[in-house]
Amino acid sequence: MTVTSGRTIGVLALIASITLSALGQLGMEIGMKELNALASADALAWSTARPAALWTIFGLACYVISLMTWLAALVRYPLSFAYPLLGLSYVLVYLGATQLPALMEPATAMRTAGTLVVIAGVALVSLTNK
Repeated sequence: MTVTSGRTIGVLALIASITLSALGQLGMEIGMKELNALASADALAWSTARPAALWTIFGLACYVISLMTWLAALVRYPLSFAYPLLGLSYVLVYLGATQLPALMEPATAMRTAGTLVVIAGVALVSLTNK
């Protein structure tokens, strides 16, 4: 394996881990919201709970695959470089939580500012020399 292909695999593993981690969180949240709504309505039958269970399973599966891609990234990057990049998953979760119709969480100025600070921190870490 060449250095270039190793870096490409490392970058793809980091991107996959960050994206799958965010998708996992969003999927689990959608599933739990649906399950909570069903439990509140005393309508907890398998036929009505199935979509909630599927969203939760989807979220967990994304999280497990994210862990595997994270391990692939750790083989190629130092932890002090790779770990802060996981902060981008916070950004993706925030965007998803505020934009997905199933969640529609409020996007406040303070949360948006905090998200921008996370992006700035990730940029500073990624620009440092090894």
